[in-house]
Amino acid sequence: KYVYQNIEVNISDGKLYIRNKYLFTNTDAFDCVVTFEADGRVIEENVGRVEVAPLSEAVIPLPMSIPEIDGELVIGVSFRLKKDTLWAPAGHEIAYGQTVIGKPAVREHSKLPVTVTKGWWNTGVQGEDFEIMFSKLQHGMTGYSIAGVNLLKEIPRPNFWRALTENDRANLLAFRAGQWKLASIYATNKTGHGDGADPYTVEDTEDGVRISCLYHLPTKPQKDCTLTYTVHSDGWVDVVLSMDKSADVGELPEFSVMMVMDADYCNLEWFGKGPEETYSDKDHAKVGKYTKKVSDNMARYLVPQECGNHTAVRYACITDRRGRGIRIEGDDLSLSVLPYSPHELECARHANELPPVMRTYIRVGLAQMGIAGDDTWGALTHPEFLIDNNKPLELKFSFRGI
Repeated sequence: KYVYQNIEVNISDGKLYIRNKYLFTNTDAFDCVVTFEADGRVIEENVGRVEVAPLSEAVIPLPMSIPEIDGELVIGVSFRLKKDTLWAPAGHEIAYGQTVIGKPAVREHSKLPVTVTKGWWNTGVQGEDFEIMFSKLQHGMTGYSIAGVNLLKEIPRPNFWRALTENDRANLLAFRAGQWKLASIYATNKTGHGDGADPYTVEDTEDGVRISCLYHLPTKPQKDCTLTYTVHSDGWVDVVLSMDKSADVGELPEFSVMMVMDADYCNLEWFGKGPEETYSDKDHAKVGKYTKKVSDNMARYLVPQECGNHTAVRYACITDRRGRGIRIEGDDLSLSVLPYSPHELECARHANELPPVMRTYIRVGLAQMGIAGDDTWGALTHPEFLIDNNKPLELKFSFRGI
């Protein structure tokens, strides 16, 4: 719809740059709605009329002054039908443009009472309403509990794979990138690999503790990555996944951390692009606040495959029917929340072969490669939509139980 819209809108320097591609219709045939949004909430709106003749362009000042706010401001312009028609009701959007100015506000951590307990094999952090456990033997975060309920069903792990799409199969991505699937499944902390660095370290911070987990990846040439958790006294956990350049292993389908929750956590709210799935080469969508059931992120393709990703995500909440769960925050994240893992999706040739839903799989990513689709018999993803793993990569995000 965005690609085919007949009114092209760009917003820059407090002005609207409008190009009317209609052959005979002036833009004043539609309502022009300008909105200012902060954190998914409309703080100001103006409904007016803009006159741009057919097959012409115009530059028009915004009808209201841009406010100064602490954080991001989303400026949107929407052209909508004034009256009911045979094909759509009044208010139906026929074209839009959007821009984002500013940056998300930086979170200030509250310094609260916290207890850090260090054992030979485990490290525990206990705050006012949370408990977090790390295990040296199991190499990671084994639990994050709120009100005595552990939100995690598995240890968060680095993830480099997505379920192959039909386009991926056609262009033989598995032949070029298949090692990353093995790296996602079989990453290990066992010694005998890498440079002999300590795979598990614990250090005190000003208001909590920092745990670093080194993973050796079964690739040729062999690579390592590090997953670091910084726990703050207010229950927020900063997560950093880092890896040196790895282009010599092959194309990198995804760079993310996978977290697994019980299937009861079936509600997703996010602030980012939506409401439908978006990817680096399929992201003509509005930045906004959206809600969905996790199951609704599953596209009804005849062959189960990668689907339901969301780009430009600032925050997301994955909750149960009582509103309990986790909140994830970051800057321009790639987020996938599905009832199946990439490997479960890939093992099913039809939807009836998918296993019973028992988990919610959350992949918080720096990026995912584009899904291609110039044709369906071998076209590659365009280079600008690949993850540039010819340089070190670093993913940063934060999460907290709610």
